[in-house]
Amino acid sequence: MKTATRTSASPGSFASLPKDYTGLCLRYVPRPLHDAADYAAARQAIEPLLGFEDRLNADQTDYLEAVSSFIEAYDETRVKWPKGNPVATLQFLLEQHDLSAADLSRILGSDRSLGPKLVRGERRLTVDHIRTLARRFNIEPGSLL
Repeated sequence: MKTATRTSASPGSFASLPKDYTGLCLRYVPRPLHDAADYAAARQAIEPLLGFEDRLNADQTDYLEAVSSFIEAYDETRVKWPKGNPVATLQFLLEQHDLSAADLSRILGSDRSLGPKLVRGERRLTVDHIRTLARRFNIEPGSLL
């Protein structure tokens, strides 16, 4: 049964995550993704690790890499990314993650007006914005150029 291999991947803080690979697997078992539910569970499992890459131990790094590889494989075959338009890509990411322009401002750690300006194309993404968004959404930075 497909759901038998899924385990609870409740969101948590980085500090509360297991430090060993087995402990991380008890929260979510890395495996190929077959549908949107699998995709959401995998994203939720790695969310607490994102942004802490410089603080991960070897087991946490391996786990993040394993789950990320399944997410990337799912994205390659099922997600149709807009080509060549950073604003369209940004709007797509926000839509896929059910986020608003105000949420974008919070993600970027900026004032509330920046997100809406970026979404409308009134402001351009900076290199720091692209790095932050690439980490947050687990995408290649070039996707936002």
